[in-house]
Amino acid sequence: MIEELGAGVTSHAIGDRVMAITRFGGYADDLVVEAARAYRVPDAMTLEHAAALPAVYVTAWQSLVEVARVRAGDKVLVQAVAGGVGLAALQIAKHLGCEVFGTASSADKLAVAVAEGLDHPIDYAQHDFAREVMRLTGGRGVDVVLDSLGGEGLRKGYACLARGGHLVTIGAAQVAPASRLRPDEWLRAGLELLRGGVFHPFSLIEDNRSIGGVQVLLLWDDLPRFRRAMDQLLAWYAEGAIRPHVDRVVPLADAAEAHRALESRKTRGKVLLACAGASG
Repeated sequence: MIEELGAGVTSHAIGDRVMAITRFGGYADDLVVEAARAYRVPDAMTLEHAAALPAVYVTAWQSLVEVARVRAGDKVLVQAVAGGVGLAALQIAKHLGCEVFGTASSADKLAVAVAEGLDHPIDYAQHDFAREVMRLTGGRGVDVVLDSLGGEGLRKGYACLARGGHLVTIGAAQVAPASRLRPDEWLRAGLELLRGGVFHPFSLIEDNRSIGGVQVLLLWDDLPRFRRAMDQLLAWYAEGAIRPHVDRVVPLADAAEAHRALESRKTRGKVLLACAGASG
């Protein structure tokens, strides 16, 4: 809720419920943001949904709509489909008329995604997801892969692409070391990074495939892009086409607990921190 306004700000009013996209410094009870980066929370939207929407849905939007240019009828593979960005991408892809394949590490996680409309759940702990995708598509492959794994998952995701397909990578969960202190973990991370492969321009030409990357923080100065994404996402929310999935809400004082939950890779959807006095 807005408590103070800077000089000359007329787009908002004190008392407005707002959501904001911040680059850093979001772990706080009070926050100063530029007026252009604050969006009014619709009356029908809870504060939990408002907190969960911007970062993951803008990432999914940029990846699927702006970079991959998905269209109705496209086959889309979403890695880590039960995560925050994964579920956001699933909802956006389904709303745009795509057939969605999704990977996760357990049946419980996949059940969450199936409830959100996932067409083809794949437990990558039980099956080779690349083989499953090719089997399910009759050897054709998919049009778009949203990769958040890096390492071998990136290489296998690329192999799932049909001719003319696009892979968009947004992270490297498989590469990240479990511990920042243990040398053996850093060695494992380095080896996993190498397993991701090297993609030479000539091989991309011969394969007739493309690879792109998305990091929304590096688009920070492109306010029109953020506004375009948020306007469309808020319209889709009003239509009921997208709904953030909140795994849990943790008090800000227990932020370390929230990080432990994320690092366990057992969460589904978004983990939120609750500031003092937050409600609704």
